Parts: sequence; structure tokens; C-alpha cells
Amino acid sequence: MKARLLLPSLIISISLVSCSKDDDPAPPPHEVGTWNLSSYALKNVPGPYSYNENAAFELDEVTLGITSYELTLNQDLTYSRTIAVSGSLPQDDNGTWVADELELTLDSEDFDDNEIFDIQKNENDDLWISFPLQFLLLKNAIADTLSNEYVSELTNEEFNALFDPVSVDFVLVFDRE
Repeated sequence: MKARLLLPSLIISISLVSCSKDDDPAPPPHEVGTWNLSSYALKNVPGPYSYNENAAFELDEVTLGITSYELTLNQDLTYSRTIAVSGSLPQDDNGTWVADELELTLDSEDFDDNEIFDIQKNENDDLWISFPLQFLLLKNAIADTLSNEYVSELTNEEFNALFDPVSVDFVLVFDRE
């Protein structure tokens, strides 16, 4: 008789445990949080310029003028961001966001166009998003042969003529706050 009573109580316990698991909310995507722009990088650089692949640049090394960029992605799929550009007051922006494995889309309340970024790296403490950009680069063959003495003898015009405009993915490298 005791064996009969034990079996139904075991079934009830198992079904109660499995029901509670189904009701647990899904954890938020790891993109949720506050991200700060820390540097830039280049990805998908064409072969003749490949020495620049994954080249890293500090914020002040690229003439975008961005001094800080803070992006907060909220669990309710809203975002806020503040971008400070040298010589200007910081600009605030709010809206909604959507991310999948390949893209992050920011739909601003303040601007007409959505911003769509390719996701280059998406890990717990790193978020790398990119957009296509023309960047001035030296060909590998030229970079390998330049010496400091030769470059120091060039005029600005001669030096600038060594660079070609090249389409690359310009990466914004964010660290989690």
C-alpha cells in the first residue's frame, strides 16, 4: 500500500518542478547594459592593404573628433546614448534597439534614419559594431619599404599621395561599464 502512495506523489513533484521552469523569464540578452567606446579597429580590409586588418586606434588617433560615446541598451529594448565631440556640447539620443547575431539596429526618436551596424564581436565584456567607411591606407608593398628617413624628406602632399581610399568596416570597440 505504501508503494502505491509513493508513486503518485513522485509524479506530482516532477510535474510541479517542470511547470515552474517553464514560467521563468528568459535572461536578458548580454547586450543589455552600459557600453563605453574605448577604441576603433579596421575589419574586412582588402588584400593589398591587409597589414591594416584588426589595426587598433585610440579615440584621438582618428579624426572623427569623438571624445566619448556612452551607449546604454535597456532590457525593455530602449536605448539612450551620449556622444561627445570635441568643440561641441555632448549630444543625447534615445530610441529603441534590436539585435541579432549579425546586426544591431538603433531606431532613434530624434532622427529619421535607423542606424544599422554590423556586429563584429559580441561577447559579455566586448561589443564591436561596425559600418562601411572609406579609410586612407598604405598598400602593404609601400608600407614595407618606407623608412623614417624617406618619410621625413617628403612634403605633406607627397606623403598624402602614398595613401589610397579603401572601403573597410570601421569598428567601434565598446567595453562594458
